[in-house]
Amino acid sequence: MVFGKSNSLQHRVSQLAVSTTVVAVVVLTLASALISHSLETRKTASDLVEVANLVTRATVNATGAIVSDARILANMPPVSALVRAASNNGIDPKSGDSTEEWSDRLATVFTSFHALRPNYIEILFVGIANGGREIVRVRKEGAELVRLAEDQLRSEEGEPYFQEAADLGQGGVYIGQPAFEREIHGRQTPLNLVYRTLVPVFDAYGMPFGFIAIDTDLISHNAATFDPLDLSADFLLSYSSGRTYAWHSDQQKGEFTFDTPTSLPREVANRVERAETGMTWISKDGTDYLTTQLDRLSHNTHRVHFTLIKPRFFFGHTLPVSTLQLFALGLLLIIAAARYTQAGLKRALAPMIDMSRDIVSAANGGLDPVLPVSLQDEVGDLARSFRHLIDRLHQQEAHAGMVYDAVLDGLAVIDGDGAILNCNLSFQTAFEVPAGEITGVKLSDFVSPEAWGELHSEITTFLSTGSSEALGRGKLCARHNRFGQEVTLEVLISPLPDQHPPLFVAVMRDVTARIALEDEAKSLIERLNRSNSELEEFAYVASHDLKAPLRVISHAATWLEEDLDGLLTDDTREHMFFMKSRIQRMARLLDDLLLHSRIGSIEFDPSRQIVDGTAIVEDLEKLVESSEQISLTFSDDFKSARLNFLPLRTVLLNLIGNAIKHNDKAQGEIYVSLHDSIGHYTIHVKDNGPGIPEKFHDLIFGLFKTLQSRDKVEGSGMGLAFVKKHLTILGHDIRVISDGSGQGTEFVFTWPKPVLTEGQDAA
Repeated sequence: MVFGKSNSLQHRVSQLAVSTTVVAVVVLTLASALISHSLETRKTASDLVEVANLVTRATVNATGAIVSDARILANMPPVSALVRAASNNGIDPKSGDSTEEWSDRLATVFTSFHALRPNYIEILFVGIANGGREIVRVRKEGAELVRLAEDQLRSEEGEPYFQEAADLGQGGVYIGQPAFEREIHGRQTPLNLVYRTLVPVFDAYGMPFGFIAIDTDLISHNAATFDPLDLSADFLLSYSSGRTYAWHSDQQKGEFTFDTPTSLPREVANRVERAETGMTWISKDGTDYLTTQLDRLSHNTHRVHFTLIKPRFFFGHTLPVSTLQLFALGLLLIIAAARYTQAGLKRALAPMIDMSRDIVSAANGGLDPVLPVSLQDEVGDLARSFRHLIDRLHQQEAHAGMVYDAVLDGLAVIDGDGAILNCNLSFQTAFEVPAGEITGVKLSDFVSPEAWGELHSEITTFLSTGSSEALGRGKLCARHNRFGQEVTLEVLISPLPDQHPPLFVAVMRDVTARIALEDEAKSLIERLNRSNSELEEFAYVASHDLKAPLRVISHAATWLEEDLDGLLTDDTREHMFFMKSRIQRMARLLDDLLLHSRIGSIEFDPSRQIVDGTAIVEDLEKLVESSEQISLTFSDDFKSARLNFLPLRTVLLNLIGNAIKHNDKAQGEIYVSLHDSIGHYTIHVKDNGPGIPEKFHDLIFGLFKTLQSRDKVEGSGMGLAFVKKHLTILGHDIRVISDGSGQGTEFVFTWPKPVLTEGQDAA
């Protein structure tokens, strides 16, 4: 790859060095300006906070005075008397005076407050339960105070504020937004700009009765509020309702605007509308606008923003002369640094540039590059690392080629159309493809058309969906090898990662021998199943046919004993007893032989017959021939475990029965315990009997094997054979712990855990 001048490492490093110098000079140049700006910002922010606090305190205090007057009026005796009289047919039950008398007194009180508060336009007492009708109203008309007559009083129920006033609780206050009187009372001619303050009145039961309302001349009120502050800067109060109040410091006078474009520049007005807590500073046309929200004057229904308006200071027009001089000096430093950096970098990077050129040239020609490995600097370290990496790549490539050619399966790299790009020695040998003649050879030349159609369909699906699940399923096809023999091939296609365009590897494996072995295995399994079936049938028939003569002999012995009852001697009776016992023993042997042959005929299902160990314990205690001389105990772990009922019960029944049968102690003890192991249980059956010598540990699991004469201990010798066969079929084993010294015997065997399905309790 050949880099242009603007993309070369030398050019980029030069740019970086020059850029760093430029940044340093600019930072130093602007430092003084930023310090000046910071000082100005702090002073301006301090002014904003100071003036905003003055305006807020003055506004809150003035509003608080009005609220205080309203609360004083709401607690006046005439108001309380009118409330009592309203529920007593117009007569105050406390004083006996009528509603008219108390109304006159309240009007006098209202007049007195008007005289004290020249900014009040109107004071009125309004009821709620009477449909919002005014009870007493005194208003200022010009220089006169007028009490409206009864027929001039009206209902306030239709006013927007009425419902909010009716919903006020104890101590609540409603302060309306600025409005002309015609908006409040529906008059057609504009009067004074007022805002209304309401305080609720409650009856003796705490229920809302009405409210005291004071309408204040807002212009006069604000002038009286802000004049004493002697403010030296203009400010603007912006209400979320669209109203604004502008204070002009040169005239010490303010004015309200309603639903008209604000005097602020549009950009400033937009920022004011979005401003919340904190300070917003905007400079426009030589003027600074600093805005903050007045939280103490803002409510849930509306917000009030305060904007301080000040002329911009010197910093906003020009930079100090010292800053300009510093900037000019910085430009000279930049030019000098650029020339020096370019010359130095050209000398320092020459070896690296040469090495880069050699590497690119070698890569294009397929040769190893000549690297400056003798240099004792960072370039030399980089060159030596490249050399080591190239040597490692050559070594790994050689190893990969050896593995590729050593694989016994035929491997071929193909494209999406099946064209072979590369193949290993096994493929070349098996399909007689010379290494230098693979151009134009396709995978379809070596498989049947049907197999290639399926493989090509998988490749097409993979290319369209990108899902590797479309591949990976081997296809079998028959063909003749180079010796003319018919063989079966398994063809498997897998994608090679990170290849553009996509490439695949085809694995061609001769599975003729494997299929032959599979066919042979199937044949052997069928023969084994047939042999087992015949053996089971033989055991059943043999048992049945042998038991028939035994029953005849048994009946004949019984009849003979009955017929010769008076002629038999003790010897002949003993002989008759021995003969009948041997007949019974032979019958049991035949039954046990048949049971042994049928073990495993029904496949064990670990998800069936799952019970608690307690259920197996109860069943065994009923089946074993125990007595008071035998103590049979099970551990708590065994009782709480979840187990498959069969054939575990059969295994334990034989082991416990064997322990009872051979116990030689006055008090026999048998203890069954269980231990939870990984993937299986380990079960122990331990007794205190005579024990079993170690040399007989394997013998006892054979058919018809007993260590004592059957005349001493009656049995068929098949019990432990049953146990061994059950465990062998399940893939588990049993071992014996005993030395035959009379210290007892312990049988230890493993048992599979049940497979618990949904709904089965694993506890």
